[in-house]
Amino acid sequence: WRPAGGEGGGSFDVSFDDGSSERFDYVWLATGGEMDLSLVPLFAQLLAQVPIQTHGGLPALQQDLSWAAHCPLHVMGAFAQLELGADALNLAGCRAGSVRIARSLRPFLRTPHLSKAGRTASATATADAPSR
Repeated sequence: WRPAGGEGGGSFDVSFDDGSSERFDYVWLATGGEMDLSLVPLFAQLLAQVPIQTHGGLPALQQDLSWAAHCPLHVMGAFAQLELGADALNLAGCRAGSVRIARSLRPFLRTPHLSKAGRTASATATADAPSR
């Protein structure tokens, strides 16, 4: 930033990776893009194969962030904004989304059961088995 030497505003000296530089009166920072499923080839194909409602280019996901009740694809991040709200784009939204997805997947995951001794059943069987 170079302060104004008289009337008007200052200027910005911007250096580029190739070693060149330019002086500008304004720098416009554009962080983000247009949120539209149809612009992402993977989602556009999925939407054609498994149609769901969209609102403003965002998918109307299930509460567990799955694409549809019969489609076991879960979505997080910017495209989960309709379910997670503005937090979808930050760590709080990532955590909230991962909890929802984990809860929906838990019934499908095989977890070992604890024995009375506090060891897993498979570990107990292995530890008690005679060695060969």
